[in-house]
Amino acid sequence: MTEHKTTTQSLPRRAPIVSLAHAGFFLIGIVNTLLGPILPSLSARWHLDDAHAGYLFVAQFAGCITGAAASSPLLRRLGFQPLLTYGFAGMGLALAGLTVSPWLGGIVSVYGLGLGLGVTIPSINLLIVEVNPDRRASALNVLNFLWGAGAVAGPPLISWLALGTDLARPLFSLAALLGCITLLLFRSVPTGRSTAEQCPAIAEASASRAWISPYFLLTLLLLFIYTGTETATGGWISSFARRLDSSSHSWAVAQSLFWAGLLLGRAVAPLVLGCISSPRLVLSGILVAAAGLGSILTSGKLTALSAAAFLAGLGMGPIFPTTFAIFTERLGTQAQRLTGSVFVLTSLGGAIMPWVVGFTSARYGGLRTGLFVPLIGALAMILLQITILRVLARPRNS
Repeated sequence: MTEHKTTTQSLPRRAPIVSLAHAGFFLIGIVNTLLGPILPSLSARWHLDDAHAGYLFVAQFAGCITGAAASSPLLRRLGFQPLLTYGFAGMGLALAGLTVSPWLGGIVSVYGLGLGLGVTIPSINLLIVEVNPDRRASALNVLNFLWGAGAVAGPPLISWLALGTDLARPLFSLAALLGCITLLLFRSVPTGRSTAEQCPAIAEASASRAWISPYFLLTLLLLFIYTGTETATGGWISSFARRLDSSSHSWAVAQSLFWAGLLLGRAVAPLVLGCISSPRLVLSGILVAAAGLGSILTSGKLTALSAAAFLAGLGMGPIFPTTFAIFTERLGTQAQRLTGSVFVLTSLGGAIMPWVVGFTSARYGGLRTGLFVPLIGALAMILLQITILRVLARPRNS
């Protein structure tokens, strides 16, 4: 009761930061997917082959892992406002550095970009949870909808601003927007410590017990597989569409519809949550996603593939934000200490499973075979979520 009262009373003071967090999360969606549209220009400027260009993705991934691992202790030490201020400032400086850096400096800048992403993404998710204790799943689906909107809008926006191969204009524009968020965060009223910082010795012991709890381990595995499944599907669907119908110029529609389905799934989740519970929404989403992924494998025409991609995205949309909402509600103040580990594991899933798809495709006869990997991931998630439902039905002390 005390914890809920503390959080509720802090809502008016946190309102400006929450608004800035939502605006910033849209920009994070653009930054998170930035390397794709700017990679050709960076490769041309630095005279990179594909192997050396791939190091940029490694640098961003390493930065995300480092930032996510550090986010929980930094959040407990600094609080939301200072940590988000540093995170957005770091991303802005890294983007500005990319416009003037040589090759090695570019690697450092991309690592800094990943570091900012790794720090801000878990922190903003936790902030939204804290200010919405009674509607976590709905609030997180809205937040992650904004991330998806940024990820979809980013590539065409960057391409339009670049005017060919000039990256200074889009990168400085994005850096300026991140700078505005930084300045407004810096000028906002400090919110004080998070409620999770109360009784640190007790919280530390509780977090240690949570590490070995069946619920935490099952959820960690579910989110690891989910992130890998989403990344692999979104990353490979265009290539599969192009190989399915190379004579058509509309092969990119399949990927666009996948992301459109993901956005719609997150947009309608708050409405659906009025009818079913959060855990059952997650299971329903996985079932719809599995149906879409299965249909992708059986598609013989581009129209059928595009419809299947949309269905897969629609099902995947609410899975991550709703699962994370359940996680924070189930573990309470322990969740903040464990969130960094969750985002580290999800990042690993997003790195490993797309590679497994490519390896399977090369080794066992083509991309249709490789795309069995996301389907297997969806089937595994169904079993995991059914088990999680049973665990959630038990008393918390069992």
